[in-house]
Amino acid sequence: MVASAGIERLAEDGSLRIVERDADGKALDWLSDDVVWWVPQGSSLRGTHRGKAAVVELMERGVGAYSTEVPMEIEVRRLVAEDDWVCAQVEIRAAARNGAPYVNQYHFAFRVRDGRIAEVNEYVDTRYVYETLGL
Repeated sequence: MVASAGIERLAEDGSLRIVERDADGKALDWLSDDVVWWVPQGSSLRGTHRGKAAVVELMERGVGAYSTEVPMEIEVRRLVAEDDWVCAQVEIRAAARNGAPYVNQYHFAFRVRDGRIAEVNEYVDTRYVYETLGL
C-alpha cells in the first residue's frame, strides 16, 4: 500500500513531529501545499484548516501551550492503512506551560497523496486538552 509505506516512513524518521515543536521546519515538508487539517468541535482550535500556511498557524498555536523546558515525547502505538488512508494511535507526553504533566491519546487519520500528508482528521479528548493546556 502506497499510503502505508508513506506514513510508515514518516513515523520511522520522526516526521510525525508535525504535531510537536519543529525548530528546523523539516517535518512540514511532509505536508502537501493544499493540506486540510480538521480539529474536533470541542477544541478552541476547532474547525477545518486549509492550506499549509493555515496548518502551520494551527501547529504554532497548539505547541505554544506546551512547556519548552520539557521535551515532548510522541509514541506511535499503532498504524493501520487502507487505500490512501493511514490511521495512527498516538500518545503524546509533555508538560503544559505551567509545568503540569500532560499525557493524552490521539487518533490521527491521515490521507496520503504523492508521499505527502494531504488531509488529517484529529481526534483527542478535548476536555482534557482544555483543562491541562488551556486550549
